[in-house]
Amino acid sequence: MDRLLKPSDVVQCLGTSRSWVYEAAKRGDIPSIRLGSQDGPLRFVERDIETWINEARERWQPGKPTPATRRNAPARQRTRAGRPANGGSMPQLTLEV
Repeated sequence: MDRLLKPSDVVQCLGTSRSWVYEAAKRGDIPSIRLGSQDGPLRFVERDIETWINEARERWQPGKPTPATRRNAPARQRTRAGRPANGGSMPQLTLEV
């Protein structure tokens, strides 16, 4: 079985705040799972986080905006919650144990 990371592990790995990790997981910007139910503990599969980082590196091109930069650009219409107006996001998985 793949190693499951706690939000604090991901915070340390990415050098972000805890609130950013929780919000990114909620938006579907970072792969995550909930254990047991939708209100269960938030966890991250280590391999998924590594893949997510590697894919971001592969897409990066010097001098060009990243998808996150484009997402925050004022030209796009966004909802109050900060999600794309089309409602698109990655689904959050629930792992029942």
